[in-house]
Amino acid sequence: MNPQPIPPAPDAGAINELVKTAVHSHRIKLRILTTAALVFGIAAIAASIYIASFWVMMKSMQVEVFRDFPRSVQQAKSETIEQSVQRINKMLSIEAFLTQMASTQATALALAVVMLGLGMLILLTVVVLNRRVALNQINNSLAQISNQLRELKTVR
Repeated sequence: MNPQPIPPAPDAGAINELVKTAVHSHRIKLRILTTAALVFGIAAIAASIYIASFWVMMKSMQVEVFRDFPRSVQQAKSETIEQSVQRINKMLSIEAFLTQMASTQATALALAVVMLGLGMLILLTVVVLNRRVALNQINNSLAQISNQLRELKTVR
């Protein structure tokens, strides 16, 4: 067996200072990432409320259109061409507005999904960073224990 030379034991105080610095830096990163995830989550909730409010407005207009349709058909039999054109124009403008609201809802929904995805990715980054720092701290602690055991062996 080829005995390997024992490397000099690093100073425990220096290791502790490095660990403290790394932990402080890690805490700052975690706070920033957690705040960003919270902001994306709140923005996604706000977008969902926005979508719901549009749905309520759109639903009432759709009910009105469906309720007025049979009456419009009955009126079409007794009105002039100008009145029919005005009625059709009004119905088309309502349909165009409802279509615009539907596209706005779809866009807001897509943005809400993107915000939730970004928040999830940020939280995943937080988890990975926590794991990495925990493993580094365990590694440093094991290195300290190993150095202490080496010192005890050399003393005996």
